[in-house]
Amino acid sequence: MIGIIGPEDSIQLVLEVAAGEGRAQDVTARTYTRPEEAPALARELDDLCQVLLFTGHIPYAFAADAGPLRAEIDFVAHAGIDLYRTLSRMLIANGGRLPTVSVDTIEVATVRETYHDIDVEPPTEIRPIVDSTGLLFSGLDEITAYHRERYESGAVQACLTCLGAVHRELSAAGVPVWRVEHTRASVRDALRRAWLAAEVRQSRATQIAVMLIQLTGQNALPRDPYQAERMRLRLREALLEHAERMRGRLTTLDDSTFLVTTTRGTVESAIARHRAGHASLLTLRGIDTPHAVGFGAGTTIAAAEDNARKALTLGRQSGHTQVVFPDGEVYSSRETAVPQRLRETAPGVLRVSEQLRLGPLSTRRLLEALHQMDPGEVTARGLADAYGVETRSARRLLNALRAAGFAEEAGLHVSTGAGRPQTVYRVAMQRLVEALGSDT
Repeated sequence: MIGIIGPEDSIQLVLEVAAGEGRAQDVTARTYTRPEEAPALARELDDLCQVLLFTGHIPYAFAADAGPLRAEIDFVAHAGIDLYRTLSRMLIANGGRLPTVSVDTIEVATVRETYHDIDVEPPTEIRPIVDSTGLLFSGLDEITAYHRERYESGAVQACLTCLGAVHRELSAAGVPVWRVEHTRASVRDALRRAWLAAEVRQSRATQIAVMLIQLTGQNALPRDPYQAERMRLRLREALLEHAERMRGRLTTLDDSTFLVTTTRGTVESAIARHRAGHASLLTLRGIDTPHAVGFGAGTTIAAAEDNARKALTLGRQSGHTQVVFPDGEVYSSRETAVPQRLRETAPGVLRVSEQLRLGPLSTRRLLEALHQMDPGEVTARGLADAYGVETRSARRLLNALRAAGFAEEAGLHVSTGAGRPQTVYRVAMQRLVEALGSDT
């Protein structure tokens, strides 16, 4: 399920586009009057949706600053095509003449490129609202004041805003203002990206996860056989209850080692509850026997169990419960300032990593992303969604695969919406897996 958050007019457009794609049932929406309301709406939808899509950058930034969410978050960016449409309307309304304007929200490079494309000198009064450090303003009143000051000083003849609240304020003050609204093409691209991200998250959530429990100490069980058997029964009962809460299956490996098989989604939900300060399934309850616990996730039971054993080793060293994910990321029940990652030592992975000029753990993560895709039709945008990076970074990964002989260009994919055609790559997965060897 995709959650849509935005003002009523933008929400209506998104719902119409979703219906046109035949996927109206896959979205749920919440509307606001002002974008400051977005974080509360995001928390309301967080448990229901895999992805939250904001109709603008500002509500997205507000929600991102309010704290971590379980769902993935994204926004419908204002693209050049949105600005083209607004400029076309201005040309018609002004008899073929474009007034000088101030612009907010849209990136400076996008504004300049759009104006250059129509052979018009770009505006100089451009106010971005976010950069790599976060929001660049304290409130919408500041954006409204920016436009109004530029107009009243004679610096511009009209204002272009992407913000509904700013448009209403400026219109009420008698300032000539145009609203840059999303085109259907921009919304369609954002929705398709969100649906793909939701599918990837759903696929990842159903990955296998393993909880490994090991009784510690040489005298974990009493010498008396009757007492030992009673302790085993109590222990098994507690482990069965825990496995039931995890919707998993309990397996006894030996007298002191037990394994619960479940899904990655269950483990990630337990992590989210632990981070929020609640009791979670990361901790065993009702077991007074000294023990250590480790969690691992993977694409196979063997891989998940291997990661769980690594987590168990880390847990013994630190005294805290650890979770090891397929890409080497480690979550610890004791929060650390710097995220932990395991070091990769498998020879095949190290060898391919050197060929691709990537880190070993990044190579593992790339392989996992490619397994989620059709290797005969890989695009930079698709890989970006599966891998979790920007499109330009995914393009570099594909170029690295091609240079190492693991991929080749297979043609172009022309989108029905905005944007340039994308190169389609054919990835030789069999060759890549063979190069990695039995380590995968």
